[in-house]
Amino acid sequence: MLPERDKAVLGEFSYDGGNHFPRIDKLLEEYWTHKPMLDIERAKIYTRVYRETEGERINIRRAKAFKAYLEEREIRDPGLQLIIGDTAQQPRAGTVCPEFHSGWLADEIDTIATRKQDPYGTTPEMVKELKEEIFPYWEGKTVVDHWRKQLPEWVAQLALKTGIVDADIKTQSPPGEVAPYWAMILKKGWGGFIKEAEMHIANLSDIDPEEAEKIDFYRGSIITMEAMGIYSRRVAEVAKKAARTEKDPKRKTELLRMAENCEWLATEPPRDFWEAIQFIWLILVGCMAEGNAPSYSPGRVDQLLWPYFEKDINEGKMTVAFALELIEAFCIKTAESTWLLSENAAMYFAGYQPFHTLNTGGIDTRGLDATNDLSYLWITAKMDVPLHAPSLCVRVHKGSPEHFLQHIGKLARMGLGYPAIYNDESAIKMMLLSGGTLEEARDWQIVGCVEPFISGKMAKWSDGGHYNFATAMEFALTNGRSLMNEGKLLGLETGDPRKMTFDEIKDAVKAQMAYLIEAISVCAHICERLYYEMTPFPYMSTLLDGTYQSGKDLTAGGVKYTYGPAFIGTGIADLVNSLSAIRKFVYEDKTITMDELIKALEANFEGYEVIHKMLSNGTPMYGNDIPEVDIMAGEFSDFAYEEIIKHKSFRGPHYISGLYPVSSHVPHGLVVGALPYGRKAGTPLADGLSPKGGTDLHGPTAVLKSVSKVNAEIHTAGTLLNMRLDPVSVKGDLGLKRISSLIRTLVDLNIYHIQFNVTNSEILCKAQKTPDKYRSLIIRVAGYSAYFTELCKEMQDDIIQRTIHQA
Repeated sequence: MLPERDKAVLGEFSYDGGNHFPRIDKLLEEYWTHKPMLDIERAKIYTRVYRETEGERINIRRAKAFKAYLEEREIRDPGLQLIIGDTAQQPRAGTVCPEFHSGWLADEIDTIATRKQDPYGTTPEMVKELKEEIFPYWEGKTVVDHWRKQLPEWVAQLALKTGIVDADIKTQSPPGEVAPYWAMILKKGWGGFIKEAEMHIANLSDIDPEEAEKIDFYRGSIITMEAMGIYSRRVAEVAKKAARTEKDPKRKTELLRMAENCEWLATEPPRDFWEAIQFIWLILVGCMAEGNAPSYSPGRVDQLLWPYFEKDINEGKMTVAFALELIEAFCIKTAESTWLLSENAAMYFAGYQPFHTLNTGGIDTRGLDATNDLSYLWITAKMDVPLHAPSLCVRVHKGSPEHFLQHIGKLARMGLGYPAIYNDESAIKMMLLSGGTLEEARDWQIVGCVEPFISGKMAKWSDGGHYNFATAMEFALTNGRSLMNEGKLLGLETGDPRKMTFDEIKDAVKAQMAYLIEAISVCAHICERLYYEMTPFPYMSTLLDGTYQSGKDLTAGGVKYTYGPAFIGTGIADLVNSLSAIRKFVYEDKTITMDELIKALEANFEGYEVIHKMLSNGTPMYGNDIPEVDIMAGEFSDFAYEEIIKHKSFRGPHYISGLYPVSSHVPHGLVVGALPYGRKAGTPLADGLSPKGGTDLHGPTAVLKSVSKVNAEIHTAGTLLNMRLDPVSVKGDLGLKRISSLIRTLVDLNIYHIQFNVTNSEILCKAQKTPDKYRSLIIRVAGYSAYFTELCKEMQDDIIQRTIHQA
C-alpha cells in the first residue's frame, strides 16, 4: 500500500488516473497536430563535417560531427513544456543519419511519403538537397554498402530480398539497444566524465600504439561530453529568452527554473527531482543525436529517481502531484521520437515506435521488494497520457504487493497494451547466465521490446537478425525450395519427405534451422566488424560501465559485459502445430499421405478443401495444454538455442537467442507457403511464444501451461507472450483480481513475460473503416504498442484475429 501523506504534500490528483493537468492536456493536443516528417538537419551538418575531417581517426570524426550538430541544430521554443530539448526539428520527425540511411533512402526518397507502413512527409526542397548534396557524398560509404559487398554469395541469396531471414536491419540504422549506466551518470554529470577522461589521458603515451588508441577514445569521449554541455546551455538560453517576453508570472518562473536546470546540468550532476528527470531526457537526446536508433532505455526510473523524489517531498520542495505532472511531461517528450526505417524494415518494426522502455517494480539488489510511490506514479502517468511511448514495463515477483498488481491491472484493462509484465525470477536467471553477479542480475532492466539487460553494464545487440521456424518446416517438406520465391532452392536439400519417418522429418527441420542460423551469423559478424571500423559511438560508449576502464568503444568490446548479438526466432507455434498435424494425420491415423499433404500445400489447399478442414479442425494445437504438443515447443526452441551459441560474434562472445517477433511475424508470413496445420500461404505467423491466433481454445491458464514448457531462461535476449482478454471479464474489483491471478500464475509457472490486449473486435473493425475517428487508439502489436490506425491492414487484421480469452 502507498504511505499516508498529508493532502498538502500530495496535491490534487488521483493514483487511479483520469487526471487532467491543463498543461498536459494542451501538450497532448499539440502532439496530435504533428505528422511524421523527415528531418535532414543532422544529415547536412554531418555531411559537411565528414568532408572537412577526411583523413582523421573515425572516432574523432564522429565526435566532431556530433559536437557540430549540437552546436548548430535548431532549438524549438519551449512552449508549455516542463522538460526541454528535442530529438528532431519537430515532434515525430525521423532524423536522417546519412552514414546509415543514405543507401536505402536514396532508393526510397520519392516513395517514402506514400508507403503503406510508417510513411514520412517530405518537401521538394528537402528532396532536392538530399539528391544533390547529401546522397552523392555518401554513395558507397555507408555500412550497408560495404555489408552487401562482403556477404558470401550463398548468404546474400538467402538474406537479400527474399524475406526469409531479415539480417539487414542493423546495416540500415544505428544499432541502439543500450541501457546507459544511469546510477553512474546521475552521480558524475558530463563534467565528471570530462575530468576522468583527462586523468586517463595524462597517464597514457601516444608513443605506444595501444595507448594511442585509448587516447583517441578518451578524446572522442571528451568532445561529446563538451557537446552535451554546449547543447544544455543553448537550451537554457532559449528558455531564458522565452521568459523575457512571458507575461504570466507563474510560467515566467517555470521558464527561468528550466533554464537554471539546464545551465547547472551543463557541467554538474542533478540535485533534485526536476533536474534529474530533465537530465535523463537530455542524455536520451544525445543518444538520438549520435544515431537515430531504437531502444535507448530510461531504465528503472522508480529506483533511479527515488532519492530525489523522497528528498524533495520530505523537504516540502515539491508535491506528489507536481512530480506526476513532470513524469507526464517526460512521457510526451519520449513519444515525440521516432526510429526512421526503410520500407522493408518498417514492416518488421511497424508503428513509429522508438522503444524508449522504462521499468518499475521488482526487487532491489538485496532481493527485497522495491516497490515505492514512483512505481505507482509512472503507471498512473501512462493512464493519463495514453501515447505509444514510452514503453512501460513492470517487474513482478512472488512478494509483489497485491495492491501493486491491481494497480497494474487498472492500466492493463484500459486497452493500451501497457504495461508489459516480467517475472523477476526468470529474468535474474537470464542475467546470471549472461555473466552477471547476483547483485547485478537483481538490478536487471528491459531494453527495447522484451530484452533483459544488466543496467548500464551490458552491450548486446538484441537484434542481430530474424528467422522463423515455419520456413524450416516448409524447406523440410520441399527439399529446400521456397514456395513463395518461385520455387528457388534457398534452403538445404534434406531429401524427399515422402520417404521419411516422423523423426527424420524432425531432423530435416532441425537441419534447415541450423542453415538459417548459420546464414544470420555470417550477416551479423560482418555487420559488427563494419560498425567497429566505420561507426564507433564515442558518446554512447561513455555512458556504459567498462569503457573508461578498458579505453575501448562499445563496438570494440569495451563494455563490462559484451554479449550477443541475438538471433530472433518467431513462429514456434506454426512449426509445432505443423509437426503435430503431420504426426497425427500422416503417421498415426494415416488419413492423409505425405504426397497428398505436399500437393495440398503446393496448391495452397485449393482443390483440397476437405483436407484443409480436417487439418484446421483436427490438429492438436500448441496453447491448449496438450503435453505431447507443447513438449515439441521446448525441443525446437532448445535446439535453436544450442545452434545459435555454436557461433561466435566479432566482438568475442557467442551469439544469443530470443523468441519475439517485434512485428516480423507479419512480413515473415508473407514469404511462407501453406503449412500442414491449415494455415494458408502469405498469412501472418504466430508471434513469439504466443499460440497462433484462433487456435488456443481452452482459456488463459492452458496457454500459460503450454508456454511454460519452453525453457525461457536460456533465451537470454527475451521471450514474448501476447494474450488478448475480453474487456467484460476484467471489469470491476473482480476483474482486477482476475488480472492479478493471471500475473501470479505467470510467476508460479516461471514464465518470463506476458502482455495483455484488452479490446473488442468491434472497436478495431470500426477503426479500420473510419481511422480519423480513432487516431489515438493504441494496441499491443508484439513487444510494444502502436497507434492502431497507423498500422498497415495486414497487421491490423492479425491483431483482430487473435483469440479473446476470459480472464
